Amino acid sequence: MSEFTTTVTRKTAADYPKHFSLLERMVVEPGTREDWLSLHDLHYKTEADSFGQTYYRCTLDGKLIGVVVTAYPKLLLEPRHRMFPKIKPTGGSRLTNTARGKFVNDLFAIINRSVVDTKYRGIGVSYRMLNLASRMHPRQVMEIQSAMSKFSPFAMKAGFKFAKPIQNKNYQKGVSIMARYLDNHPYNTEGLIEELESMPPALFRKAMRDLTSFYYACSSLEKTGRNLGRSLDDLDYTPRELIAKIQGLIFTNPLYGAYKNPDYGTELPKRIPLVAFDLQSTEDPLNIEKLAQIAGMEDIA
Repeated sequence: MSEFTTTVTRKTAADYPKHFSLLERMVVEPGTREDWLSLHDLHYKTEADSFGQTYYRCTLDGKLIGVVVTAYPKLLLEPRHRMFPKIKPTGGSRLTNTARGKFVNDLFAIINRSVVDTKYRGIGVSYRMLNLASRMHPRQVMEIQSAMSKFSPFAMKAGFKFAKPIQNKNYQKGVSIMARYLDNHPYNTEGLIEELESMPPALFRKAMRDLTSFYYACSSLEKTGRNLGRSLDDLDYTPRELIAKIQGLIFTNPLYGAYKNPDYGTELPKRIPLVAFDLQSTEDPLNIEKLAQIAGMEDIA
C-alpha cells in the first residue's frame, strides 16, 4: 500500500491579488456629456440636469465603462450647515447673501451622478473612480448626496465623511395631507394617480391645489436656483408629476457626505490610472513618485 500525505495550506490576504487584474488597464480622465448619455440609462436617476456640470470618465483599453458627473452645489443645504457650521447663514443683507453664495460655489462642488457599466460592478471601480475624479476637480470640497450610500459604502471607501442622518422633517406632514384626499398607501404611485384622476372636477381641483401648496411650501427646490421668484400660481403639474414630487419630498432622505480634496491647487495629470487610488490613503495627496512607476506614466515625475 502506498502512503499519502495531505497538506493543508491556509492562505492569508497577502497571498491574493490586491485588486481585480483589469483595474490596471483602466484610466480616469476628463469626459464629455456624450459619455454620460452613453451610460445614463444604467443610472436610477436620469430625468434632470444641474448647473455647471463637469464630466469624468473611466475607460478600459479605451472603452467607456464609467462616468462621474459633478455640478455646482446647492446654496442652502441643511446637512452641510451641520457639518460646516461656520458657513451656516444667520441672516444678513442681499449683499452678504450674494457673497455667501459665491463663496459656496467657489469652495464646493457636488457629485451629481456616478454610474459604472453593469459588467464591471463589484470589482472596485466606483469608489476608485469617485476618489480620483474628486481629486482632479478644481474645487476644494466635493459633496455627495446619495440614497444609495445607505446600502453601498462606495462613497465612504472613496474617502467621503458623512453627516449623521436625521428623519425627513416633511414625512409626517406629507403622509397626513395625502391621507386627507387619498385612500391608497403613499407608496402606491399608480393607485394614487388613479384616485386623483377619478375624482369629481371640483374635488380634483381642490386636492391638486392643496397638494401643490404643500409641496411648494416644503420644497426649497421650487424657490431657489433657476426657480427663484416662482410662486404657487406658477406651478401646473399633472397628477403623475405632483405625486412623484411629493413622494420624493417626503420619502427620500439621502446621506450627505463631503470629501476635502488633498490635491486642491495641484495640477494633476489629465489621465490617471485607476489603481493610483491604491498608492496612498484617501487623506493624502496623490503619490506622484509612485504614480510615475506605473506603466505608461513614466513622464509625469
